[in-house]
Amino acid sequence: MKKRIFVRKARSSDREAVFSFCEKTWSWGDYVPKVWDKWLKQRNGGVFVATINGMPVGISHLSVDKPGEVWLSAARTDPKYRRIGVATAITRKCLEYAKKKGAKVARLVTASKNKAAQTVLKKLRFKPIAEFVEMVTENITAEISKKSRLAEKDRTKEIWNYLQSSKTYHKAAGLYTVLYHWFSLQKEDLKRFVEEQKAIVHENEKGEVNGLTLIDDTTARQWHEDTMQTCYIDGDYNAVLDMIRFLKSRCYGLGVKKIYGFACNHKPITTALEQLGFEPPDSVEIVYEKKLS
Repeated sequence: MKKRIFVRKARSSDREAVFSFCEKTWSWGDYVPKVWDKWLKQRNGGVFVATINGMPVGISHLSVDKPGEVWLSAARTDPKYRRIGVATAITRKCLEYAKKKGAKVARLVTASKNKAAQTVLKKLRFKPIAEFVEMVTENITAEISKKSRLAEKDRTKEIWNYLQSSKTYHKAAGLYTVLYHWFSLQKEDLKRFVEEQKAIVHENEKGEVNGLTLIDDTTARQWHEDTMQTCYIDGDYNAVLDMIRFLKSRCYGLGVKKIYGFACNHKPITTALEQLGFEPPDSVEIVYEKKLS
């Protein structure tokens, strides 16, 4: 007899059951217990739980980040209840909620080696739109860069125009990431990065922008470590080399111990990162998207 799956908003009383099936997500455990209470209080989103006979057997987190955009994450299913439609049922419920909130598009990310998740996403008509990598280095040294600098506020329009004609920007589906959460990179986002001195530009011989690296220190604040991450990298091999040298020197001066290099899976960029000591990834992160009518 087919088990009936019921999906609802998560409750505080679900904690023990959820934490139990999440504890072996990775060799070190899972981040869900650390964010559970925060997620339950979230107004524009939250956690949805799938239950069978009243027992939680799966979860997924949803957040409405910008008008018209929703991000899905932390899809977990109790190993004893896999391949019976739990993930599909939760995702459908999340999409229903997203539509009610006025979302026009839903996105999520999964690893290239997670074939089970990709099967579910295909069934739900999500489409892969971009590939990203996470490359890490602890080799933080003072480097010499020649044509890179922090972007100045009056150059925001020029940088934005550069992005509009950038192959990398389109290859990345116009997205940037903070931790493992991808957002659309719009003009107001770029302006914020520039104002917060988190935008590095590279210039050609004429002084024109031909490279961009956006950075953020959320990893330091969330994970309580001396780290920095790249949110977006754009430019040819030489431009990326120079910008990352600038970044490494800046991090060296700030006492940063590790850089998480998040970037579009684009050969000139990944090759430059490897050249500067960033470890190549074990797998590729694939961002999927579904238009919501």
